[in-house]
Amino acid sequence: MNTKTENMICNGNIRYSRTFPRFPSHPAISAVCYSRVWLLCLLMTTAFTAFSQARLPEREITFSAEDGWTISGMLSVPEGKANRSPGVLFLHSYEHDRDAYGQYLYPGLAQIIGARQVATLRIDFRGRGRSTGAKKLHMFSDEELANLKLDVRAALRFLAMQPGVDPDRLGIVAEGASAEAAVMGWGGNPSLKAMVLLSPRLSEAAKTQIAKHPDLPLSLVVSKEDRESFYDTAAAYKLSRSAESRIGVYKDIGMGTTMFSVWRSEKPKEKPLEDGLAEWMVALLAGWGETREVSFSSEDGWTLHGTLKTPAGMSAQKVVPGVVMIHSSFTDRNIWNHLADAIVRQGLAVLSFDTRGRGQSTGKGDLLTLSPEERNNTSLDAKAAVRFLASQPDIGRIGVMGADRGATYALAAALESDRAGAAVLMTTLVNAVEREAIAARDLPVFFLTSQTLETATNGSMAAAYAATKNRGSRLLVYPGGALGYDLLEFDHSLESALAMWLKEQLSR
Repeated sequence: MNTKTENMICNGNIRYSRTFPRFPSHPAISAVCYSRVWLLCLLMTTAFTAFSQARLPEREITFSAEDGWTISGMLSVPEGKANRSPGVLFLHSYEHDRDAYGQYLYPGLAQIIGARQVATLRIDFRGRGRSTGAKKLHMFSDEELANLKLDVRAALRFLAMQPGVDPDRLGIVAEGASAEAAVMGWGGNPSLKAMVLLSPRLSEAAKTQIAKHPDLPLSLVVSKEDRESFYDTAAAYKLSRSAESRIGVYKDIGMGTTMFSVWRSEKPKEKPLEDGLAEWMVALLAGWGETREVSFSSEDGWTLHGTLKTPAGMSAQKVVPGVVMIHSSFTDRNIWNHLADAIVRQGLAVLSFDTRGRGQSTGKGDLLTLSPEERNNTSLDAKAAVRFLASQPDIGRIGVMGADRGATYALAAALESDRAGAAVLMTTLVNAVEREAIAARDLPVFFLTSQTLETATNGSMAAAYAATKNRGSRLLVYPGGALGYDLLEFDHSLESALAMWLKEQLSR
């Protein structure tokens, strides 16, 4: 019997190398092989029956790309969950359509991921399937093919807007030439947290895009006889700097989603490729935590709206620390999105919210229409946020963070609550009374300011740092005059530094 060798390479090293029997190529297939085929079909039928009972229902949808092309797809969103689910977009190769990820003899990758309580959207690119217009995909010029990235952008926006979907935890799966559209359509969008590329074909522009955003985790799969994809796969893996990125190189299993079928046919006793890809994708999206919209009231009657992010599976843990984030006067909670993700990945819960008169918290008026007295009472919002977070199950010590005027409100809330265990203050004035209160509470504080602002404020933050005796306190002074959250743009390492500091202080 003929044999073939299959290698899997992970992180640049051969994981295993085994020899497998080939089915005889002669038309007179042996009874043994017939029995194997029969057994495989039986296994697939059993899997189909069991899985069909667990898979989520899909529904037909349409949306428009920015140039007006109508795109069709199949959408599935988990129902009945308190927290919003991550979402994954599936992109077919030019030869396929959205059914490449659908269920046939066995569950497709979209159904496997969807069964893990993840929203899925598999689309037909313009010119294919139900998205066919005046011109079909195989007739597109190079310029028209480049516009497939518009379908990807529109699909990501559509998926992010669905009720029950977390817009900050999205993933993409693409095969073949659609990898180009996936990368160019992503364009560094921070909502995308992971990407699977099967037999990718990538231009130099797409590789440059990956190089610009090397922290995006990539799972890359290719069969070594596919030389063009092999080259692009290796290049993409080399450009990625994410510790979660991985590469699987196989032999003689075809291209794109066809690799799934060949693998199942030749290795029926081994884990299907799709299962491994699903586990990788779902684990990464879960690592960014779970999100739900919340509201609570201040003591003077304002209804405040916020976002509560918690580590995945938090209910299984005993207690986790929490952090309340308070924006500056003329921004809203969204300035903290990236930093909130970094903090959640350290295992902490995060509550960011819109203070009175901003964002969604405008039930009694916009900020600029409020009286000075009403605006000054924003400290009540911060205190209400701390109380709300403290009332949540499994929340332990609480940290507060604020920028500019929001830092003043954050400090007031921290000094009032006996649950407060740390504070981060960005470019704000700290008066003598507050300085004494920080020292008396022995509260660890991370002070962040800029040289120009420090001089303008008579060094109030430096003086407060000097007054505190807590060994956990820190003072970081940047050159220039960056104000508040702008410091996060000047120093991209600051987010992880603050997240680790908060974890250290609040876990004691």
